[in-house]
Amino acid sequence: MPNRVQEYYVEMDDGVKLYTFCILPENAEKVPVIIFRSPYYQAEPVDKEALEKQELHGYGFVQQHCRGTGMSEGECIPYINERNDGLKLLEWVRQQEFYNGEIFLCGGSYGASVHYSYMDTDPADVKGAFLAVQDSERYNIIYRNGFFKPGLHGNWAVGMYRKKAISKKNLVPETWLTRPLTGITESIFGELDHQLENELLHPDRSSGFWKKTEGGSDYSDVLNKCTFPVCMTTAWYDIYTGGVLDIWESLPEERKKNCALAVTPFMHAYNTLPDDPDYPECPGGLISENMQLENTAVAWFDHIRKGSELEFFEKGKVKYYTLWENQWHAVSDIQNGAVKHDFYLTQERTLAAEAGSGSITYLYNPVAPAAFKGGCCHNFYGLQLQDAPSSRYDIISFVSDELEEMVCTGKMELQIEVSSTAPDTCFYARVDIVKGEKTYPLRDDIDSICRTVPEFLPGAKAVLKFRFEHHSFRIGKGDRLRLDISSSCFPHFLVHPNRKGNIAEQNGSDMARNTVFMENSRLSIYCDR
Repeated sequence: MPNRVQEYYVEMDDGVKLYTFCILPENAEKVPVIIFRSPYYQAEPVDKEALEKQELHGYGFVQQHCRGTGMSEGECIPYINERNDGLKLLEWVRQQEFYNGEIFLCGGSYGASVHYSYMDTDPADVKGAFLAVQDSERYNIIYRNGFFKPGLHGNWAVGMYRKKAISKKNLVPETWLTRPLTGITESIFGELDHQLENELLHPDRSSGFWKKTEGGSDYSDVLNKCTFPVCMTTAWYDIYTGGVLDIWESLPEERKKNCALAVTPFMHAYNTLPDDPDYPECPGGLISENMQLENTAVAWFDHIRKGSELEFFEKGKVKYYTLWENQWHAVSDIQNGAVKHDFYLTQERTLAAEAGSGSITYLYNPVAPAAFKGGCCHNFYGLQLQDAPSSRYDIISFVSDELEEMVCTGKMELQIEVSSTAPDTCFYARVDIVKGEKTYPLRDDIDSICRTVPEFLPGAKAVLKFRFEHHSFRIGKGDRLRLDISSSCFPHFLVHPNRKGNIAEQNGSDMARNTVFMENSRLSIYCDR
């Protein structure tokens, strides 16, 4: 028998009506309900014929187009209305004849954020959640070490803002090079987007802005504010890898016991393979052979409801996939490998076993920023083959000798002693693995001198310490490591103007000569031997 498909316009507290459709088993009177909310539906009615054939596994599916998107009324302002709209949908579900008293939350990316927004209320009838590839800390989504992410949050926020009402948006990648950047939304939209403008004004994580609702306080630390079982996923090349792992590590042991996490080898799409022939093969890297988010979630929900055995996830465990070893591992927390290996930067642009001497100076011009392929784990397009070493005058590459086989897990570290002719500047670092003719990115990071040394003066020395996000990968016999040092990675990170103060508020930029000193500069990795 076909499923029942029912369409509604659910009225919110302010009178705005949100398009909502339900898929219900034909013969079931009362069922547990799985709720999805998303801004990515098309502005067209559902395909009832296809939904009538969808496998429901005994659940009812309630799916809603977020405010101002798809078929829903209202204006889309990212994040702002999700808490009230989500809670209102829960109230509506409770009034339906098909509701059996059990609600489950499901979604990925922003479709997970919509649930994070109200999970601190810990509703008694929400029995579990399956939330993929999303951080709950707004600062992490928008910034890294004080650097705004134009290519990730900037472009996305522009696309989302009043997406149905404003058809023309004046944006190209170079728009993010505008100085000052504050006020730019009036040029993009013809009006100020106050939410995005406020975000640009608060690059410091300690700012009180991030502790207010407009800064995402409702979303923050939500897994410690609710009690129902939550299963999460991320990926080594997800855009929110570090944030999701931070969520896990923040949980007390008792809370972890009814939660689970998986880290796939892929990118920011739920458990899918990229359409790139150069992506490494990952046999067995899928969470399940069935690639549908809702079907993998159903296995989690069935375990909660019926006690059915989990085929892949393990409660209280992180399951992570080691790239190029092609093995899954289950641990309570991902730890650094037992053996630390140090690689010292040398003036000959190698990574050596002993400390080097001398220095390398390069010109950094903010008007002509460097770009790198792939966003690793802070930006979109995670893993892509890299250009040749030292591909520009302002990209300095250091390459190791051929290495022995070993498995590296945990957080790689980089210490560099630096100087600049500017009162402030930044250094960008990317770690790669070289396998034959192919160079794959592993991790990247960025930081400014004055964030570490606020009283820095031009010509002085400073030591910057990077602790990259977790990774797990196998170094094959004969592989090499490569480290790229630069001062920009556009459009992934906002370009530093070589001036002190908030980057977005600077009305100009200057050239600088930046120097890396070898003696106190080293890359550290943690391996099994």
